[in-house]
Amino acid sequence: MAERRVLASLESVVKRTQRNADGQELSIYLGQMSSDVAKQLTFVPVFESGNKPLLTERLGPPDGEGYQRPGSRIRMNQFAKYLREHSLAVVPPVVVSGRDQWEFEPSVENGDYGVLHCFGEAAIIDGQHRVGGFVSLYESDEDMRSIELTMVPNLSLEEEKNLFMDINDNQKNVVAGLRAVLAENDESSVGRALLDRDDSPFCGRIAIALRKPQHLFKMNTITKNVARTFAHGAFDDARLDDKVEMMIDYCTRIADAFPDEWADAERKDRKEAMEFKLLEATGVIAFSHAAGDLLAPAYEPITRTVNWDQVEDNLRRIVPTLNLRKDGQFEGLTGEVGGGKIHRRIQQVLALARYPGGDDEDEILEED
Repeated sequence: MAERRVLASLESVVKRTQRNADGQELSIYLGQMSSDVAKQLTFVPVFESGNKPLLTERLGPPDGEGYQRPGSRIRMNQFAKYLREHSLAVVPPVVVSGRDQWEFEPSVENGDYGVLHCFGEAAIIDGQHRVGGFVSLYESDEDMRSIELTMVPNLSLEEEKNLFMDINDNQKNVVAGLRAVLAENDESSVGRALLDRDDSPFCGRIAIALRKPQHLFKMNTITKNVARTFAHGAFDDARLDDKVEMMIDYCTRIADAFPDEWADAERKDRKEAMEFKLLEATGVIAFSHAAGDLLAPAYEPITRTVNWDQVEDNLRRIVPTLNLRKDGQFEGLTGEVGGGKIHRRIQQVLALARYPGGDDEDEILEED
């Protein structure tokens, strides 16, 4: 049999052995992997192929037995941005399965220390977006970092799946700030895109931690309402990348439909009093609820496209009947209550567009 070629050797690896009450043992290996070789030494076992993945994705032997979603370049690039801005960032270890491709060679002096020889790819059980972020940073900036990792050998595919589920079921216990940084859910990833993307109408306007004068909202307000925006069943199978593009386009069209209200952002920059409710939490709540009436009916899940002409037509119907001044028809109504009232008004106007001539049409269309 031909001798296997070593792709890389990871030095200074520590072996840790755990034992339970039944006498069973499990050895794990703690070490570091350089980001310049991470792409060659790992793969992600996915249940479907992604779109231009940054990391290697495999459906798994023998019949597509992968168990993870395809990776998101948005999440990976967001994490790369975080790494770029935090050179001393502390990042939780990535968990990989050796898949009989990584072998430990103990030191002669002490068998609990040694070298991991990598003959092929290990499967990433937890941390594909962290690895992708490190790889993205290396490929864009040639900034090589060390990736902390835990390697578990001799796992069956079923044991890998169970470990993956155990780790992800417990993600809720991770500190909230760290979860946001690592973008563990779609809402936080969309929120970061709204903050960071140059084509977002909220670029630079959302506070992650400390709120500064230019900020309109806190990130937790945005992520909560991103979840509402895509709560409609039409979006059940929408991908993260699609949600990002839809959210930016949706907000942009609202901004275009309400130019006077959107000018409140300039007033805030000049430290003047804002005149409208649109760029308060009340407005965000209203239009996130209204996405079920404006965005969802225009979304085609099969082609993953939005009929933006339809969205814009409905926004044009809404504008003349919606007085969003603070002293207007919704005066004194803020937050969830105010957002709910504005949303119901939007629903009434759209209902009249579909079924004109009702008894209460004059009352609904009456100027406040």
